Amino acid sequence: MTERKPPGIPFESWVDRQIREAQQRGEFDRLPGAGRPLPDDRSYEEL
Repeated sequence: MTERKPPGIPFESWVDRQIREAQQRGEFDRLPGAGRPLPDDRSYEEL
């Protein structure tokens, strides 16, 4: 995606729209590791 943010549109709204459109196109479907927890690299003491 290289689309530039149009002037006059708040950055957050523009980003939300980009994410929503990508979801509708299925760009987040079947990502590696989907459905599994993210790895936690912190040690027990850091928690």
